[in-house]
Amino acid sequence: MESIKADIAIIGGGSAGLVAASGAAQLGQKVVLFESGEMGGDCLNYGCVPSKSLIAAARAAQNARTAGPLGLDVAPPHVDWPRVKAHFHGVIETIAPIDSQERFEGLGVKVVRERARFADARTIVSESPACARA
Repeated sequence: MESIKADIAIIGGGSAGLVAASGAAQLGQKVVLFESGEMGGDCLNYGCVPSKSLIAAARAAQNARTAGPLGLDVAPPHVDWPRVKAHFHGVIETIAPIDSQERFEGLGVKVVRERARFADARTIVSESPACARA
């Protein structure tokens, strides 16, 4: 079993985990971050970022539909779903390097790409025998 001694051990590389890991590492703490899925978590990959991109597209379409009273005659918008999807995937790709394993390792965070759980109040264990102790 590989044992990693850390000041702070974090389970989950989503928004909260990444903020905690970054802040702690920048304060000189030894940090280990466990993430079995995609860095950035649901917010970057499935929730917040894609939904906000879709909301922006919908808002732009609605603005075009309601521009008449402002003296702007705009044809009804045509939604090109493949281009809308390409846009939100592009937004994700722009943000992903900020949430990447490479960036966090550059900050000094030990990233373990596995599921983890608490074994006791001061120990976290992961799927392969990696272990973090506070």
